[in-house]
Amino acid sequence: MSVLSIKKLTKSYEKGIFRKKRITVLKGVDLQVEREVFGFIGPNGAGKTTTIKAVIGFIFPDGGEIRIFGRPNSDISVKERLGFLPERPYVPLSITGREYLDFCADVYRIPYYERRRKYSRLLELVELTGVEDRKISSYSKGMVQRLLFAATLLNDPELLILDEPMSGLDPVGRSIIASVIKRLKEEGKAVFYSSHIIQDVERLSDRVGIIVSGEIKLVDSVSSLISRFITGYTVFFRKPGESSLLSKEVERQELWSFLERLRKEGYEIVEVEPRSLSLEDILVSFIKGDGGVV
Repeated sequence: MSVLSIKKLTKSYEKGIFRKKRITVLKGVDLQVEREVFGFIGPNGAGKTTTIKAVIGFIFPDGGEIRIFGRPNSDISVKERLGFLPERPYVPLSITGREYLDFCADVYRIPYYERRRKYSRLLELVELTGVEDRKISSYSKGMVQRLLFAATLLNDPELLILDEPMSGLDPVGRSIIASVIKRLKEEGKAVFYSSHIIQDVERLSDRVGIIVSGEIKLVDSVSSLISRFITGYTVFFRKPGESSLLSKEVERQELWSFLERLRKEGYEIVEVEPRSLSLEDILVSFIKGDGGVV
């Protein structure tokens, strides 16, 4: 049973005032998320946030099915097992970090005797220990984002759904959040998140889904995806008895003929290193419509 199952999800909106036009945002989205870190990427307007809002229940899709832990996403019992961080959450700046955590703990119905222990652990996790009694207005944007992330973990969720969790974070903040996501995976949690920071997705995710114009173009492991888009190779070789290495870059289709030529000429082949597109390059190829033919 998948932690999150999305099948044939569709959603459209009416646009315009006098001459209304129906815009289809999601065109039969299919995704399965297991206990893993799943990165959801695509250009602006591709349907990432709309998909997430449908999963959480903030909007109702036109068609399709969403199940969480095998139950419909509308089932109140699954909501208690979720953690959600929206892209642009509202945070009252006039209260302290602790007061914000208290508000969230009230929503989760966490007893008072458990809160101090939870706050201490989570604030240490996101490296905000010692600032919880300061007004949020004194926090940097990155500190606010890390506080929100800590609040998302208050109910010890089994599935985290994060919409652009790295938004507004400096490199240190991104590193902190990345380490927390890795830790959650080690604890057997599932993390489904969207991001426009492709380097973070490539570094963190077990699998990735690419969505373009409301359609899922590809779902695969990051390692498999990168190897699938190998563009060529760098061959390292040397003459027998010599220590210095020679190298040559060859195209994918030329590799075997080049290796055979080296063998016939008596060279020792030391290493063949693949050259691959980055995940960002792969995404761009799908946006341009030539994905899969690189």
